[in-house]
Amino acid sequence: MRNPRKAKPESNEPSLKEKLSASFLTAFEADFKANGLAVIEQLRVDDPAKYVEVGAKLIAAVEQPAPAPGSFSSCDSQADIAINLLKQVGLPDGAATPSMIEAAVEAQLLFVETLERIAKGD
Repeated sequence: MRNPRKAKPESNEPSLKEKLSASFLTAFEADFKANGLAVIEQLRVDDPAKYVEVGAKLIAAVEQPAPAPGSFSSCDSQADIAINLLKQVGLPDGAATPSMIEAAVEAQLLFVETLERIAKGD
């Protein structure tokens, strides 16, 4: 078995990119508060194409992408995860019965216990 690379220890310190982004956004926000509407109107008049481009980029930046099919991001409980897992192995939408969900949750818990034992080297 190969020797896996050790993960770099996580730092609580923000990265340079995060620091620069935060500084830029703070300055941009202050400038927008002081001059925002006038600058937007001027951009629309001077360069309508750039105005639309900036607007589209801002919309895209704040839009949350739809979760991918089979994603667990919308799951709020182990039952939701169980239903999602059952769908991934071919169960049609809406076909999960309470007993199927309960059995799938039990399987999840067993799987997690097994992973924890593996992680401990047992």
